[in-house]
Amino acid sequence: MEKVDLLITNGWVITNDGGKTFVGDVAVKGGKIFKVGENLKSSLEAVKTVDATGKIVAPAFANMHTHAAMSLFRGIGADLPLMDWLTKVIWPLEGELVSPEFVRDGVELAILEMIKSGTTFYLDMYFFEEATAEVVKRAGIRAGLGFGILDFPTKVASSPEEYLKRARDFVARFKGDLDIIPVVAPHAVYTCSPQTLTKAMELAEEFDVPYHIHLAESKGELAQVEEKYKTTPVRHMKNLGLLRERVIGAHMVWLDEEEREWVAQSGVKVAHCPESNLKLGSGVAPVSDYVKRGIKVCLGTDGSASNDNLNMPEEMATMVKLQKGINLDPTALNSSQALEIATANGFESVGIKAGRIKEGYDAEIIIVDTQRPHLQPLYNPVAQLVYSAQAGDIETVISRGKILMENGKVLTLDEEKIYEKANRWKEKILSLLGG
Repeated sequence: MEKVDLLITNGWVITNDGGKTFVGDVAVKGGKIFKVGENLKSSLEAVKTVDATGKIVAPAFANMHTHAAMSLFRGIGADLPLMDWLTKVIWPLEGELVSPEFVRDGVELAILEMIKSGTTFYLDMYFFEEATAEVVKRAGIRAGLGFGILDFPTKVASSPEEYLKRARDFVARFKGDLDIIPVVAPHAVYTCSPQTLTKAMELAEEFDVPYHIHLAESKGELAQVEEKYKTTPVRHMKNLGLLRERVIGAHMVWLDEEEREWVAQSGVKVAHCPESNLKLGSGVAPVSDYVKRGIKVCLGTDGSASNDNLNMPEEMATMVKLQKGINLDPTALNSSQALEIATANGFESVGIKAGRIKEGYDAEIIIVDTQRPHLQPLYNPVAQLVYSAQAGDIETVISRGKILMENGKVLTLDEEKIYEKANRWKEKILSLLGG
């Protein structure tokens, strides 16, 4: 009998491959899905077998826009508009606190939350990403990490040239890494000059890596760009020749008809963050229209300071219901499309062959306990995963064949120590806020 590393048996398997679901088995070998079918234990010998009887076996999530370290700011500045939240609360706090230690501890908390809610890849934009990379590797997940690029001085850099140099050093260090996909991450068109945006693209082209940017997020951003450049954020990018396939635009809420066509033609990806956009009053991106145009839409949470969680199952349910509601059409976006946006589209946007339960794909898998009142009776695994399942229902998380969480316990991180560190930072932050 052929040996495999892991055999998951008797689960409701959601392949995310043409809508196919069945009760059966998934075999994993060498970090990849080796075989998918029925009664695989008759022909395979497994190092470890997981009985998934009555449970859902599905692809893990890819969180395609966040700022993981900002988990330590969760709940601060609630109920403010985006620009006030940034300029009056977040940026002043970051000016006082951001350091490798702050980033490391914030990222630990974020990754713990992400694993517990079924995420095995995330796309990040922040500072001191070397510290982030340490935690990512220890936790056993993967991440696309971009050193944030700005035009104004902060604790981490004093000029655009210095930001770009630090970004270059980071990309050069991690290019080809098995766990880290380096990304070039200019913050936004209103915080980066045309020269900075262009140089950032040159860097991304040189190393052949993604280009991640906040784009057309809010009416406030549109007003700033109109005042400064007499155009819109997306037109500004097009005028600079920067609407390219490697771009992953976070938010992309406010696009007119012409801009949507440019995005579709250029291959720009959209990282949709519905709950952050709702909380900050930024609007609702026309995701169903993007999908109809063939634009690759991915799903992200944004940072937990503006969401206020990193819960991808909740984000997925919010996304699909919003599209039905704003379009007054229950068919505007369906559960299969929503799952693909939350899983395969994210992985594939950064060149990872994952997000489907399919032979040859990376084994990024979650197992969901369906013995919960809100998941019974189980008729349609895909629809019920999208509309009914909660993060707490996920009992097992697997990344590249390695079990990161089993029976609800994260195996790669010390949960209690993470909470202790978070509370020490809480005291520091409260002292700065005068609380």
